[in-house]
Amino acid sequence: MRIGELSARTGTPARLLRYYEEQGLLAPERRANGYRDYGEHLVDRVQQIRGLLESGLTTRLIRNVLPCLADNPCGITIADAGPEVLALLRHERDRMDARISCLSRNRDAIDAYLAKVTRPMIEPSVTVATAADRDAVVATFVAAFAADPALRWFLPDDATYPAEAAAMAGSLFDLRVGHGTVWLADGGAAVAMWDPPRSPGGPGVEHPPQAGRFGRYQSIVHTKMPQTPHWYLGVLASHPEHRGRRLGRAAMAAGLARAAADGLPAYLETSNPGNVEVYRSAGFGVVESLHVDDLPVWIMRCDAGSRRTTS
Repeated sequence: MRIGELSARTGTPARLLRYYEEQGLLAPERRANGYRDYGEHLVDRVQQIRGLLESGLTTRLIRNVLPCLADNPCGITIADAGPEVLALLRHERDRMDARISCLSRNRDAIDAYLAKVTRPMIEPSVTVATAADRDAVVATFVAAFAADPALRWFLPDDATYPAEAAAMAGSLFDLRVGHGTVWLADGGAAVAMWDPPRSPGGPGVEHPPQAGRFGRYQSIVHTKMPQTPHWYLGVLASHPEHRGRRLGRAAMAAGLARAAADGLPAYLETSNPGNVEVYRSAGFGVVESLHVDDLPVWIMRCDAGSRRTTS
């Protein structure tokens, strides 16, 4: 074969193949017309050379080692090795042994970790919450939003956060649970709290005015929501111990399905820029961005035609 084909088959640039030849590592045959002919056996030989170079051997040492790796079809002879070469080769062999041992331990550690964290992909159980689920919902809320930009803007004190966040979660849950619009995934590992659409003059979720930063946030953000009927996702939380299992998406999907059945859009807002892309992947799009003091807020809408699967 020509050098271009050998280069393509081994992923080795032609200039390196010429360098290997200059160093006495490759010995192509010559055709009658003078062109080099790289035999099939040189595909393995090049891969062996690259592996030895990556292991740290010099081309000088590789010249001594190559004849011992396979049959010797290219005429390379085993050179007499002096004490210096033998010492270098023994040193490189010992270094390789240490590296192999380290890699083996690391591989075993990764295997052990994967065995612990890999769970079978079981479809999560999604249920409508009842008053009996209040404690599970509160625990998930408090853990999920411990570093959330918006909630920590409302509740910045680390010492009082757990109690204040629990009180807020309980209040938001109590407002919605009676409407049957709080969905849980796997018994509360994730929770989605929705406001159903309010028909003119009809019942709906009444959010009493709040004091402090939360009240200021409500007075600005909630006035940006449409006055026409829609579903509103007020809270979506996944317990940190269960992240990566897409439980939040599963809980959210139940409300999106209700909105689609009603032929209505779904709205939400977030102050976490990372969540914007997450919600986009579920079919939401940003319709407005604003600031409440120094807190950024993105208002997002999802129409029935843009819903995506959450599996």
